[in-house]
Amino acid sequence: MPGSLERPAVSIILPTFNRAKFLPQAFASIRSQTFTDWELVVVDDGSTDNTHQLVEELTRGWPQRVRYHRQQNQGAYGARNTGLDLARGGYIAFFDSDDVWLSHHLADCTAALSENPDVDWVYGACRIIRHESGRVLTENTFYVDGKAKPFMRLRSRRAGRLFIVEDPSVVHCTLRHGMQTGLQNAVIRDRVFAGRRFLYENRAETEEGMFLVRTLVAGHRLGYFDKIHVDYFIHGENSSAASGTSLQKHLRIQLAFIRGYEQLDEDLRLAPRERRALIRQMSQVYFWNVGYSLLWRNGYRQEALRMFRRGLRLRPWSVSYWKTYLLAVARSSLRSPPPKSGEPLRLCDV
Repeated sequence: MPGSLERPAVSIILPTFNRAKFLPQAFASIRSQTFTDWELVVVDDGSTDNTHQLVEELTRGWPQRVRYHRQQNQGAYGARNTGLDLARGGYIAFFDSDDVWLSHHLADCTAALSENPDVDWVYGACRIIRHESGRVLTENTFYVDGKAKPFMRLRSRRAGRLFIVEDPSVVHCTLRHGMQTGLQNAVIRDRVFAGRRFLYENRAETEEGMFLVRTLVAGHRLGYFDKIHVDYFIHGENSSAASGTSLQKHLRIQLAFIRGYEQLDEDLRLAPRERRALIRQMSQVYFWNVGYSLLWRNGYRQEALRMFRRGLRLRPWSVSYWKTYLLAVARSSLRSPPPKSGEPLRLCDV
C-alpha cells in the first residue's frame, strides 16, 4: 500500500480478528488525528471475514504508509508482538479496533514525549460507553464518584498539562490500585520494547497490567493527562472481563491474573513493600474474586473452599478471610444446593 518510506514518528499497531464491522469507525478515528506523522500496521490475526478487503478499501489513497500483515491466530498480544516486530516508528501506539481515539490523542502524547525525554509512557483517561445504546457508563476512568483514584495522589511534577510521576511508590501503587493506563490510551517510546515482548500464552486479558509492572521495575517513567483521550466501548464481543461472559471465562481470566502475579514474583526483584502488595493482590484474587464471587456465589462450595484456603495461606492474619472461611465451612456441612450455572469447571491448573 502507498505511503512514505521515511521513518514515521509513530507506529500505530492495530491487531484485529473478525472485527470488520468495527474497522470503518476505527480508521475514521485514526484519520481524525491532528498529528499525522504515523504509519499504520494492521495485524490480521487469522480473520475469516472480509478484513483484508476492507483494509484495502478504507485506506486507499492515504498519504501515510499502511502495512497489512496476516498471520495464523495467536491472540491479541501475539498480534501486538508481530506489530512490534514490523514497527518502524520511534513511538508506539496500540489501537483497539473497537475503540475510538479523540482527535488530540497522538498530538498531545507525542508532544509530551518529545518535550520530556525522561518520560517513556504517556497516557490519558478513557470514557467508557455501552456500544449498543451509546450510554456513558463512566465519564472519566481516573475518578470514582468524583474522587480521584489513588495513582493521582502519587508525587508528580507538572510539565504543562502533563503530570510526570516521580513517586518511588509507583510500583506499589500499580500492584495495589493500578495506574489506569492500558495500551489503547497510551503512546510509548520504542525503547520500552527493546528486548521485551508481551507474554501472551494463556493470559491475554491480563498481560498489559503485568507488562506495566515490568516496565516500571525496569526504570521507565510514566506521565499522564487528566483529560479524556479514548472512548472505550463495552459490547458483547469484548475480550476483557468488562463485558458479560461465561463463568468459565471469568475463571480463566482470574486464574490468569494469579499466574501473572506468580511469574512477576519469580522474575522481578521487588522491594519488600512491593512484594507484599503483590502477595496481597494474589490472595484477593484467590479468596474474593475466584473463591467467593465466582465459585461460592454460584454454588460450587467445595471448589470455593479450596480457593479460600489458597488465599488464607497467603494472608493468614486476615480477620475478614477467617470469618468468611469459617462461616463457609459451617454452611458447607449442610446439604449443598446444586451449582447455579451447571457449568463444568476446570480448576486443575491451580
